[in-house]
Amino acid sequence: MTESIPATPVSRSTKTLVFLTGVLLFILVVFLAWPTGPATPVWMDPFQSSLRQFTAVLAPFLVIGFVGGLIGVAELVSTFKTYPREALLTRWAWVLIFANVFAAIAALLILRATAPPMSFLMEFLIVAFGFQGIIRTRFVLAKQVGSDKDGEVAINLGWLYDQFSNLARRQIDLELMNNRRTAVTRLLQYYPTLAELYDIALYTITARETLTSEEEQEKLDALEKLIDPKAPEHFAKTSIALMILENGGQSYVNLLLDQAMNQPDTAVPATAAAPPVRQDTLIRRLVEDYDLEGLVTLTNQLTDDEATQNYVREAAKPNPAISQAEQKATIAHFLIQQIGADALSRVL
Repeated sequence: MTESIPATPVSRSTKTLVFLTGVLLFILVVFLAWPTGPATPVWMDPFQSSLRQFTAVLAPFLVIGFVGGLIGVAELVSTFKTYPREALLTRWAWVLIFANVFAAIAALLILRATAPPMSFLMEFLIVAFGFQGIIRTRFVLAKQVGSDKDGEVAINLGWLYDQFSNLARRQIDLELMNNRRTAVTRLLQYYPTLAELYDIALYTITARETLTSEEEQEKLDALEKLIDPKAPEHFAKTSIALMILENGGQSYVNLLLDQAMNQPDTAVPATAAAPPVRQDTLIRRLVEDYDLEGLVTLTNQLTDDEATQNYVREAAKPNPAISQAEQKATIAHFLIQQIGADALSRVL
C-alpha cells in the first residue's frame, strides 16, 4: 500500500458541525417545499407557514453570510496559490472564513438598525460591496507634498481586519510548514540524487500551462543557480525538492512518491546503501574538472553521434546571458542522459 502526505486535518468537531448543518438545511428545504393537503396533520399547515415566515426573515442573513464567507475563501485561495486545498483545510482558515461571515451579518444588523427601511437588493449591495470595501480601505485625508507617508493624516478603517487576517495567514502558513517539510524529506528519500531532482523540477516547470514565458524563464534561472558547484549539495537538493513541491503542488508530489514506492528497484532499503554511480557527483566532477572546450573534447572521445557532438558544441559557445558553471552543468546533464553515467564514471 502506498503512502501519501496527508493534508492538515480539520478538527473532528468542526467536520461534525459542518455535516450537521448541511443535514439540517436539507431537512429544512424539504419541509418547506413539502405540499400540504387534506391528508396532512392539522398542525402541519400553520407550522409550515410560521417556518416559512421565519425563513424569509433569516434568508437575507444567510445570503449575506455566504457572500462574506466566499470573500474569505477567495482571500485564502489568492494568498496560498500553490496549496489552496491544504490551506482551506486548516483550522485558522475556518476561523478567518467564519469571521468574515459574522462580520457581514453584523454589518447587515447595524445597517437595519441605523438606516431607513430599504429593499434587500440595496442592503445586499451596501453590505456585500460597501462594507467589505470599507474594512479593507485606508483613507488619506491630507498629505504633505513630495512625501510618501510622512506627515499625512489618514484614517485606516481596515487596520483591525488587516491585523487579524495577517495573523490568520501566518498561522495557516505555520500549519502548512509541517506538510511541506514532510514532502521535501520524502522526495529526498526516494529521489536522492541531484540529477533526478533536477530532471523532475525541470519537467515540472516546463509542463506548467499557466506560467507566462517570463515566469517560466525566471523559475528556470533559479533552478540553474542551484546546480552551481559552489552551492552546498544538501542545500541544492532541499531547495530543488521544495521547488518541485511549490511548482507541482501536493498532489503531484504524492504521485511522484507513489511511483517511486511502486517500483521495487527504487524503493529505499532498510540499510540505505549508496548507489554505484551517483549522477550528482558526476555532474560536479564534470563541472569542476573540465572547462567548456574540455567538455567538447570529452564528448567527441565518448561518442560518434553527430547530433550529440553538435549539441555540446553549440552549448559550449560563449553566452554572456548565463555563467560558465550553468553552461557546464547543462552539458553534464545532457551527457549523462545521452552517454550514460556508467560510461562517464569509467572515464572520470
